[in-house]
Amino acid sequence: MAQPTKSRRGRGQRRSAATKTNGSATTLLAQVSELVEENRTLTRENKQLTSIIARVGLAVRPITSRAVQANQSVGSSRRASGSKANGHRRQRRRITDPASLERRRAALAKARQVLAERRATRKAG
Repeated sequence: MAQPTKSRRGRGQRRSAATKTNGSATTLLAQVSELVEENRTLTRENKQLTSIIARVGLAVRPITSRAVQANQSVGSSRRASGSKANGHRRQRRRITDPASLERRRAALAKARQVLAERRATRKAG
C-alpha cells in the first residue's frame, strides 16, 4: 500500500495502532494472539447462533405458512371485490386519441346491437 503524501496529511495522522504501543515484538505478538483467540471464540458463537436460528426457522415455518395462506385468501377476496389497499379503485387515464375513441364507440355500438338482438330472441322465443 502506498504511503500518503505529506501534502494530504500531517505527520501525526499517519501513525498506526502498532506505533502507538511501545512497539516491542512480544507486545505485538501478544496482541495478535489475543485477536486470533477472540476471532475463534466469535466464530464458534456465530456457528451456534446460526444453528439456533435455523432450528427456530424450521419450527416457525408451519405457522408462518398457514398465516401466509390465510392472508392470501383474504387478499384474493378483496381483489375480487375490486377494492384496493387504500379503499379506492384505480382511476383510468382518459383516452384522447380520436382513432381509439372512434374504435371504442364502434365496438360499443356493435355490443349494444348484439345485446339487443339477444333480448329480442329471448322475448320471441
